[in-house]
Amino acid sequence: MKQFEDEKHLLNYDEIDLLHKEFLDIYNSVDPNNIDSIVTKSNELFEHSKKHFKQEEVLMEQYNYPTMREHKDEHSKVLAELEYFIRNAHSMFGKKMLKAYYFEKLPDWFDLHLLSMDSDLASFLKKQG
Repeated sequence: MKQFEDEKHLLNYDEIDLLHKEFLDIYNSVDPNNIDSIVTKSNELFEHSKKHFKQEEVLMEQYNYPTMREHKDEHSKVLAELEYFIRNAHSMFGKKMLKAYYFEKLPDWFDLHLLSMDSDLASFLKKQG
């Protein structure tokens, strides 16, 4: 499981830090041995991420964040991937693919996105006000 680590994940921008903690709370509430739990938590993460990304994008637009397009594209990409695996989780093979995505791709994506794009966004926002 992926725990929120202050020294690694804390960006010192409360609104974004709260969204990241909520993401990991949902992610970690899964029962890794229960495929139905993985499907349910994937759906919860998808819904949370839509809200989470929208909040970040509102901040980007409000402050005219210079790399807004790239950041939004990354949000769209991960939402499309997650939606794809959820939509195809009606067979046992599809459920196994969702499980692999959930445990093998999402945690690494979260860290990379947070440490690159979100940390840059938080730094930019802190300079704005």
